[in-house]
Parts: sequence; structure tokens; C-alpha cells
Amino acid sequence: MQNPPGFTEAVRQELANLPVGSATVVVAELAALCRFAGRLQRTGGDPSIRLVLTSTSGAVARRAFRLLQQRYAVRAELAVRAPGGVRRRSTYEVRLADARHIAADLGLVDAAGRPVHAVPEGLDAVRAAAYLRGAVMAAGSFSAPGRPAHLEIRAGSVAVADGLRALLVRELDGPVTLLTDARDRVVCKSGAAIGELLVLVGAPGAFMRWDERRFRHQLRSEANRLANADAANVNRTIRAASAQIQGVEQALQQLGMDGLDHDLREVALARLANPAASLQEIGELLDPPVGKSTVHRRLTRLLRLASEGPSA
Repeated sequence: MQNPPGFTEAVRQELANLPVGSATVVVAELAALCRFAGRLQRTGGDPSIRLVLTSTSGAVARRAFRLLQQRYAVRAELAVRAPGGVRRRSTYEVRLADARHIAADLGLVDAAGRPVHAVPEGLDAVRAAAYLRGAVMAAGSFSAPGRPAHLEIRAGSVAVADGLRALLVRELDGPVTLLTDARDRVVCKSGAAIGELLVLVGAPGAFMRWDERRFRHQLRSEANRLANADAANVNRTIRAASAQIQGVEQALQQLGMDGLDHDLREVALARLANPAASLQEIGELLDPPVGKSTVHRRLTRLLRLASEGPSA
């Protein structure tokens, strides 16, 4: 029986199976797919440009192949490379021999054919969602639901990472941190923002799985916090009650029951008879009932009497 795909691959498959959008949406999505998973190659002085898009997801490679065919009426080559050497998984390549006009249309090169390292500016909400969808499919990596929230998108250059971060900050509410390490990646550690991104790019199924596990994790964390707080409160109450009982017993030994005022004798008996009761509960047992502050003052007097000892 085949194991289900990991969460990142499940997100990619869900996105790759979405219906193809309008021409402008296809261009935005393809621009990101080629930016984050593609590379441009030249041979000697040949002005032509070869485009190679590589992915470990067959669904993403087929999506790119389909979009290129629909938008530009070209038939790219789709190849599979089996695991071997440092490659632990199969890799899929979409290859296009003469792609200069496509690269220019997607904003990968300028009019002179020179590479452009930037994220398109001025994208409206629909095209921004399509661009982010392409970036997620091409280079996104998610932590598993229920684990600490972590989204990473490899950008390949500082300029592209900075542009992608600006786009994410514009479209999402959660914090997005730019890391400019050797891989130039954009990282988001906000569970709410990651869930919002999944909905934005068109992966509601993955969002439901992500948010359910995140909600469960939050509930467990909150329950543990409350349990720990309750345990700490109980321990403090027990320690305080134990000290009060010791003080009451010492006061009675030194002064005797008749040596105490009526109010102190009453609270002493109530404390000894109800060692686990709170001060409020002790006060409700008295006649007439009193508040916990009054009980606290009377017990404090008892403890002071016990510490001072019998008068000469």
C-alpha cells in the first residue's frame, strides 16, 4: 500500500490540480514557477535561451508543462530522472529549447535578453495570488500539521527574496521574516498567516488539515498551561494551609482554647476541621459568615500570637 504524500507534496498536488485561470493569471503563475524552479541556459554566442524547470513533484512539472502549452502553444519536453547519487527522489524536468520570447514575457529577462532578478511589481490581488501559488508549488516547504508552524520558500537571490517578502507582507496579516542565508529564503512562522496563505493560493483542503491540527495543538497547549497553573495554585494553597494549621496548633498549645478571643477561637476551629478549605470557604463556615480578608487577618493574628509565645 502506497503511503500518503507528505504535507508539502499534498499542498503541491492540490494546487497543481486547480483549473487553469485566465491568460493574465497563467502568466503570473508561470512567472513564479519559472522564477523559483527554473533556470535559463545559453550556449556560446547563441542568442537563444533554453528554459529548464525542475521539481521533485510530478504534479508541479505537469502543471508547468500544461500552462506553457496553453499560454504559448509550445510543446515542451517532459523528462523524469530516477533517484541516484545525491538524489534520493525522482526529479521531473520541463525543458524548452527556444524560450527567449517566453522568458521575456514572464519577466525573467529584459528586452536585451539579460536576466532579471526581481518579483513583478504592481500585481493586483488575483495575479498576486497566482504568483504566490506558483512560488509555493515551485519552492515552498511546510512543516507538518501539528508541528511548530514553519513555511519556507527558497528564492535563489536576495533581490527575489526581498520582493517575495514584500508581496507576502502585503497580502498576509502575519509576520514574515526574510532570511538572507546561503539559500536566500523567505520564512514565515505564523500559523495563522500560513493558513491564510493556503486559502489565498487555492488549497482549502490543505488549510482544513493544517488549521485542524494547529487548533488541536493550541488546545493541548492551553489545557497544559491551565493544568500547570491549577496545580501550582493548589500547591500554594496546600502549603499556605499547612503553615496556618501548624500556627493554629502552636497557638492553642501555648495559649489554650480559653486564652483566645471568640473570633480567633472560631476561625481556629474552622481551620483545623477543614484543612483543605480555602480562606473564602473558611469564612463561609463562620457565624456570621465573613470574607476571606477577615479570615486572613484573624489567622495572621493567630500566627503572630504563636510566634510571640505566652505572655509573662
